[in-house]
Amino acid sequence: MQVGCGLRVRRIAGGDYVYFWHYEREAGRSRRLEAYVGPVRDPRTRREGGAKVLAYCRRVQADLASKIARLERGE
Repeated sequence: MQVGCGLRVRRIAGGDYVYFWHYEREAGRSRRLEAYVGPVRDPRTRREGGAKVLAYCRRVQADLASKIARLERGE
């Protein structure tokens, strides 16, 4: 399992744009994916980027809690 996510800035045609990156499992392998969030200068970009990171972290937290519970039950 590879866990991780974040925001990165890419310069494209003289403008700076934010992308959300994260890992997903696909065909038994971890794959890094990126999704466009918005231009750096747009105040909505920071909110939306933060919301994407938070949602990913909550999903990973729930997945890990479920795996820990199964291990503690001996499954």
